[in-house]
Amino acid sequence: MKEKKEDRRISRTRKLMHEALMSLIVEKGYEAITVQDILDRADVGRSTFYAHYRDKDELLLSSFEHLRTLFEQQQQAIVASRGSGREPEVNFVLELFRHTGQHHKLYQAIAGKQSGEMILKYLHKYLYNLLIVPHAELVRNRNSPPVPIEITTHVLVSSLLSLMTWWLDNHMPHPPEKMDEIFRILVTPTIEAAFGRKVMKSEYERLVSEHPKGSIMAFYSHYIDGGCCP
Repeated sequence: MKEKKEDRRISRTRKLMHEALMSLIVEKGYEAITVQDILDRADVGRSTFYAHYRDKDELLLSSFEHLRTLFEQQQQAIVASRGSGREPEVNFVLELFRHTGQHHKLYQAIAGKQSGEMILKYLHKYLYNLLIVPHAELVRNRNSPPVPIEITTHVLVSSLLSLMTWWLDNHMPHPPEKMDEIFRILVTPTIEAAFGRKVMKSEYERLVSEHPKGSIMAFYSHYIDGGCCP
C-alpha cells in the first residue's frame, strides 16, 4: 500500500512537470525556458526535478513519451469501440494527423528549432518501430522485395513527418482526412517500386473501398506481388 501511494505521488509530480513544460513552450518557446521556470510553474523543488530528469531536454522527450502513450490509448479506444466481429482497422496516419492537430500549438512552438529537431528524431524512431513490424509481416515467406524493407520504412516515415511539418507550418490548410489522402497519393509510387507491384487505378479504388478505415495491413498488402509466394 505504501509503495502504491509513493508511485502515485511520483506519477503526479512528473505529470505536473510535464504540464508545466508544455504550457511554458506554448507561452515563450522552448529555448527561452529555464529549469527554474519549470520549478516555479509546477511548484516543485530543484532536488525533486533532478531526481527524475537530467535536464529540460530529458523532460521534453519524456513529455512526448507521455503524448505517445495518450496517442496509443486513443487508438485502443477506437479499436474497442468497434464491435464488428472482426479485428478493426485503425488508420494510424489519419489518427496521427488528428493527434498532431489537437496539439498543434505545442508542435508549432518547437518546429524548426533545436528542440524541434529532437522531437522529429524521436517521432521518426517511434513511427519506424511502429511500421517495421507490419511491413516485415507482409513480406514474410515471400520473395525478397526490390528494396530492403528497412529502407522502405525509413523513406515512408520521413515522408510522413515532412508532410506533417508542412501542414503545421502552413497553419493546417486541409483537414486531417485530406492530408491522409494526400500522403497515400504521394507515397503510392514509392510503395509500388519498393514492393515490386504496380496497382492499377481501378484495382486501387476497389481495394480502398473495401478498407475504408485504411489500416496499415490493408493499405500495403495489395502492393505485394501475389504471384511471388508459395
